[in-house]
Amino acid sequence: MRKEGFSFWVTPELPEPVERLFPYVIDDKQWAAANGYGRAIRERRDELAGGDPNRSYFDGLTKDRKAAAVTALNGPTAEGLEADIPGMGKVRHSDRGCASEAQRVLYSDLRAWYRAKKVTDALHRSAMTVAAGDPGLVPATRQWAVCMRERGHPYDMPQEARDRFTRGPGAGEFATARAEAACAQASGLAAAVRKVSRAHQEELESHHRTEVEDRAVLEHAALSRARDIVRRG
Repeated sequence: MRKEGFSFWVTPELPEPVERLFPYVIDDKQWAAANGYGRAIRERRDELAGGDPNRSYFDGLTKDRKAAAVTALNGPTAEGLEADIPGMGKVRHSDRGCASEAQRVLYSDLRAWYRAKKVTDALHRSAMTVAAGDPGLVPATRQWAVCMRERGHPYDMPQEARDRFTRGPGAGEFATARAEAACAQASGLAAAVRKVSRAHQEELESHHRTEVEDRAVLEHAALSRARDIVRRG
């Protein structure tokens, strides 16, 4: 971006919110004790997003300079990279621009990397969604609800507890989250979620074996390149 005449800052990754870490139920007691239902994480994400120096910089550019900066970063047109996402159709991106150039340096085969990442990310999201509605979780969820009621938390589903405390501050957030995690372990729900999620993930990946294997190979090869880049500064 500097070579193109623009500034750009490397910013921290946003911390993962509770819904990505624990799509169905919180099952980590230590995490629950430290984070509750992730209110502080949400606030930190908002803080980082609001203080993003790249956003401030781009917003401060003139209309023409902003358009030129976006082109420099993302390429002129969404051409060159393509992936067929299950259930969504084709997505495309430019194989030019600084973002693509950086990924080309790191992963070497940019087209294979773009396709593999887009497809496998979509498979993971889809597997989590399908797993959450799997009827195989019903018995363990009922046992979880019994466990929660015994601890003074009358929720029939983990999502009910999550909704209660992610809509805003509430007394008992950390106690409820700790109980959710403890009951997830005691009821067998944590193990059931892992089993169901793994089964759906493997089923989906079996139809997209090329992309799954390509991603693993490309990421592994990129590690040594990344280490070299870091060493060189």
